Amino acid sequence: MTKACTLMSPAGRARSRLGWMVRLAALAVSMAQMGNVRAAWSCPAGPFGHPVPPGAQITHLDNALPRDAFNQNGNLNANVEGPVWLAGSLYVSEFGQGAAPPPSRVLQITGDNTGVVFSATAGTNGLATNRAGKLHGASHKVGGIVRFGAAGEEPTVIVAGFQGQRFNSPNDLTFRSDGTLYFTDPTWQAPSPPPQAKTRVYRVAPGSHTAKVVDANRSQPNGITLSPDEKTLYLSTLDGLFKYAVAADGTVGSPTRFARQIGGADGMVVDCAGNLYVTSTDVIVLNPAGKEIDRLPMPAGAGSVTNVAFGGAKHKTLFITAMGQGSGRGVFKVDLKVPGMPY
Repeated sequence: MTKACTLMSPAGRARSRLGWMVRLAALAVSMAQMGNVRAAWSCPAGPFGHPVPPGAQITHLDNALPRDAFNQNGNLNANVEGPVWLAGSLYVSEFGQGAAPPPSRVLQITGDNTGVVFSATAGTNGLATNRAGKLHGASHKVGGIVRFGAAGEEPTVIVAGFQGQRFNSPNDLTFRSDGTLYFTDPTWQAPSPPPQAKTRVYRVAPGSHTAKVVDANRSQPNGITLSPDEKTLYLSTLDGLFKYAVAADGTVGSPTRFARQIGGADGMVVDCAGNLYVTSTDVIVLNPAGKEIDRLPMPAGAGSVTNVAFGGAKHKTLFITAMGQGSGRGVFKVDLKVPGMPY
C-alpha cells in the first residue's frame, strides 16, 4: 500500500524545529548533569588494608594561613575549621576576633603556597561540596547554609532558618549523592540569646529550602558525616558519638550510641574502607563497628583539633585543622594508605 504524502505547513515546520531544539537543550542539560556526577570523586575499588602506615607522623603546614591584620600577623588565638578538598586545593574557614558570631573567612590553599582569601567575609565554620562540586558552608554569620560561587562573590543562602527564626550557629554539614543535606546547629558561635530554643540536627531534601528536624535531643551537635555507602549518618556531640540508619528517601532512624569509649568530639571524616576519623585530643580511627584501630597523635604544641578531610592527588593525605595560637594553630597533614572522602 502506498502512503499518501502530506506536506507540512510553515507553521508546522517551525513548531517541529522548536520541539527538536527543546529536546536537544534538555539532552544537553542531562549530559551536563551526568558529567558533573562523573566528575565528582568517588572511592576506588578495594580491598583496603590497615589505613595508618608504621611511623606515620602529622606535620604542620607552616604557610597555610596568610599572616595579615585579620589574624594579627599569625598571632591570633582563634579557630581554624571546615577543611574540604576541591579541584586540587584545600579550603578552610579561619576565624577572626570578635563577639559571637565572630568573623571568619574562607582560605584556598594550593600545594605548598600560602593560602589566599577566597571569601573575606564568609562567616562560615564547616565547609562541604555537593556532587556537582559546588562549595557550601555552615554560616554562623547569616545563621544558615550558603553556597559559594566564584572567589570574592557573595554566597547564596540555601536555607536560613526554622520556625521563623535564624538558626543558632550552623557548625558542620554533609551532602548525600542525591543532594540531600544534613547539618548541625549548636550554639557555639550563636548570638545571645540563641535564636532557637534547642540545639538540633537538620535535613534539607534535594531542591528544597526547608529544614526538617532529624534530632532535637542532642547536646551541642557538632561534626556530621555519612558512611561511604550513605546508609549511616554519624554525629558527634557533647554527649558522645551517635549513628543513624539512613533510608532511601533520606530520612533517618532513631539514634544509636556509637563508640561509647569516646566522649565529646568535633569534626569527622570517613575513608573508603568505612573507617571513621574522629577529632578529639588526637585523631582517633574507628572501624565501622566502633572499635579503635589506630590513633594519630598530634605534634607537641599543637592546638585543639577541630576537623579532618582527605585530599591530595590520590585522596590519601589526611588534612587536620586546629585552633590555638602561633604554630599550634592552622592546618596539619599526614599521609595514609587508604583514600578517603574530601570532607
